[in-house]
Amino acid sequence: MMALACDKRFLARGCMDTSREFEKLKKENEFLKKELDNCRKMISGYENVLKLNEKEIENSDEIMKMYENIVEFARNELMLATETAKAQESASQLSRQELMHALQRIKDLEEQNKKLKGQKIK
Repeated sequence: MMALACDKRFLARGCMDTSREFEKLKKENEFLKKELDNCRKMISGYENVLKLNEKEIENSDEIMKMYENIVEFARNELMLATETAKAQESASQLSRQELMHALQRIKDLEEQNKKLKGQKIK
């Protein structure tokens, strides 16, 4: 009978140890579940930040392309303005030459008229 009483105490102690171990494992499991949930939330946050960074990069690329287009447009406008200025200068030079030529022609004609008047008077 004594052996039976010892066995019961041993079993009771063993059950209590198993019960404590079970409770300890349950608590550890709950802790790990919370830790896993926190890790998932953190990963989700990083994914959102990554998406925002990618969108920012896309926007920056688009802005850069727009500036490149503006620079190209300005370059073309400057080239056109330069060509226009050169053409105006050429036209101005041509007009100046034509004017000087016309004035010289008038002067020549006036001299011829003076000569003709001088011949008439004689």
